[in-house]
Amino acid sequence: MTDFLLLGGIALCVISVVLAVVQLLRLQPPRAAAVTLIVGIVLIFAAAYLDPQPFQVSDIGEAWSQVTETVPENP
Repeated sequence: MTDFLLLGGIALCVISVVLAVVQLLRLQPPRAAAVTLIVGIVLIFAAAYLDPQPFQVSDIGEAWSQVTETVPENP
């Protein structure tokens, strides 16, 4: 569960940067980007709260590999 929250939060934070650039190029206030960034940060904090171990940068790669690993089929 914490892997999904961590990766989802990071993805939303990256998307918020893209949204901010697009909205600023269109001369609009980046409200959607700010909301997306806040939701991403909340997801990262929720993952940190639920996981008893402190996060490290290497945890991002480990979370990605755990989420994308293939499940062997039953014979």
